[in-house]
Amino acid sequence: MKDIDVAIIGGGPAGRVIVHALHAARDSLNVTLFKDEELNVNRCAVPFGIDGNKPLQKYQIPNSLVTDYGADLVIGRIEKLDPAEHLLETAAGQSFRYRQLVLATGARPLEPPLPGVDLPGVVPVRSLADLDELRRRARDAALKRAVVVGGGYIGVEVAVVLREMGFAVAIVEMLPTVLTQTTEPEFIAALSTLLADGGIELRCGTAVQSFAAAGDALTVALDDGANLDCDFAVLAVGVRKNTELATAAGIVTNRYGIETDEYLRTSEPDIYASGDCAAKKSLVTGQDTLGEFGTNAVFMSKVVAANILGGHRTFPGVANASVTKIFDWGVGAAGLTERMAREAGLDVATGISSVLDKYPMIDGVDKISTKLVFERGSGRLLGGSVMRRGAAVAGDVDFISMALQMKVTRDDLLIHQYATHPELAAKPSDNRFVFAAKAADV
Repeated sequence: MKDIDVAIIGGGPAGRVIVHALHAARDSLNVTLFKDEELNVNRCAVPFGIDGNKPLQKYQIPNSLVTDYGADLVIGRIEKLDPAEHLLETAAGQSFRYRQLVLATGARPLEPPLPGVDLPGVVPVRSLADLDELRRRARDAALKRAVVVGGGYIGVEVAVVLREMGFAVAIVEMLPTVLTQTTEPEFIAALSTLLADGGIELRCGTAVQSFAAAGDALTVALDDGANLDCDFAVLAVGVRKNTELATAAGIVTNRYGIETDEYLRTSEPDIYASGDCAAKKSLVTGQDTLGEFGTNAVFMSKVVAANILGGHRTFPGVANASVTKIFDWGVGAAGLTERMAREAGLDVATGISSVLDKYPMIDGVDKISTKLVFERGSGRLLGGSVMRRGAAVAGDVDFISMALQMKVTRDDLLIHQYATHPELAAKPSDNRFVFAAKAADV
């Protein structure tokens, strides 16, 4: 039996950030991280590694990011957690006693219970093994056809990468449009056109019924009667939180994950939860929300590490700042979309702007579309979305996220001060956030 000051279960960003924070504090804590994957992958980067242009190792997360920061590393699955005795037991029979524990067990790909879903040609998008398999199938494909099941960020990113590799690609999405959960309807129409013009077939409002082997290829049967032949199918229909260990140990969970208090402590003393496995509350509404983003894991784990070190830091909730790339366009959001705000029971006002990203006489000028959502009456900013060409969309979404954290109002945005430059920004009178705020009747 080995005694540990801090045990961390999970090798993703949540666990690594805690290791780094404890190490940076130069504390004498004895830290051990447990994970069940020999090598982790940078999950967000998996779609962009399918083309095989870079070695697979570029997408690996080296174990030195744990071991070089003062923590021991144990590769193996934790089979038993006994909170009363502060005990952990691995599948290999090793036993450990911890003083404090962090559950950072993450999530795994959701596999719908469909006939043929376990066929070799149906590949999820999550692990290093998944990336390796997708690269191999894309390289060896005979038909050069692929079906992507799921039209969220990951599904769309995979579809675009495969299309740029020369594949005929169809996205199957059971909801009426792609990107429904994260993107404003005004932007979805333009993005759907962008995908279609890029040669990606959109089959929305229909669901997969089954997968069937067809020689070396697959047939994907849809509930509208269509059959899609392809070399392989990619599953990108979401994730299932890894809460089984917590549930078996009697730790309280709900449909959003492992429940925590404002300090990210679970229902059991000396046990925290962070990252995908943990339930989250919205920074804007305080209500339970989804938020399986690596950045959320980072933000939560900084709070957990501070509290392990004796602090009393609270976690305010997630803004869910996120972006994606579709061909050479970027789109992203933070906070609530208009639909989310209305579903939360809020009375909302919205404003939309379309502003040029450079002075109008500069070559290559293009438009930036912005939508802001406010609470009617108070004028409080509830969320915002941006669509523009290039990578700068991430900075715009970060601005919205900070504004949400600072509880900015419409009036604040109307007078905020900004930069201008002929080749880098709109002309002095035109600011995308000011114009969107001005258009909102709060």
